[in-house]
Amino acid sequence: MKPKQVKAGKTSPRRRGQKLHRQEEILAAAFKVFAAHGYEAARIDEVARRAGIAKGTIYLYFRNKERLFQAVVRNLIPKRFDALVETLPGPPEDLLRALLSQMYTNVVGNEKVQSIVRMLVAEGGRFPQLAEIYHHEIIVPGMRAMRETLMRGIAEGKFRKSEALEFPQIIVAPALVAMLWQLLFAGRHPLDMGAYVKAHTEFVMRGLEEFRK
Repeated sequence: MKPKQVKAGKTSPRRRGQKLHRQEEILAAAFKVFAAHGYEAARIDEVARRAGIAKGTIYLYFRNKERLFQAVVRNLIPKRFDALVETLPGPPEDLLRALLSQMYTNVVGNEKVQSIVRMLVAEGGRFPQLAEIYHHEIIVPGMRAMRETLMRGIAEGKFRKSEALEFPQIIVAPALVAMLWQLLFAGRHPLDMGAYVKAHTEFVMRGLEEFRK
């Protein structure tokens, strides 16, 4: 019996799985290189060595180092914030709590995110496109999700319209403070992160309740 042939132009599920696995290996290696050396000093050669592949293989997946960095950032968190808004049912209060919880779990408490943010603080002035990549991949979806949640609460009569709708950064600002604290002071002055998250959530929810008619 002749083996089943795959039509030209189509990729078999096995082949797609192999390509996906190889891409994940490249991204894992690239993160380690960026985290260890920063963006400017990162070399594709070392990424290839860590991934156990030829340098040219990387260019089959990513056109250049900037595109590789973008993919690394996109791969930092397991689920985008705006996807959570689309899939999570229930009242807007519960959705807001879920967004804040995910922010602490997947961003503030994510050591990979911390490493990339540390790198951006150090090199963002010389490479502004890197900060723009992080803004596009992480910040924009988060702000969109927060704004949509507030709008849903307003539409349902749960939240009163306020300036927070225009500046959702106000609601997430304590999480940014927590991340900076982790980066700068956690070794000698650790936060009780569980209590901090609870305080942040309570502060936001009570503030929104005060805005209600």
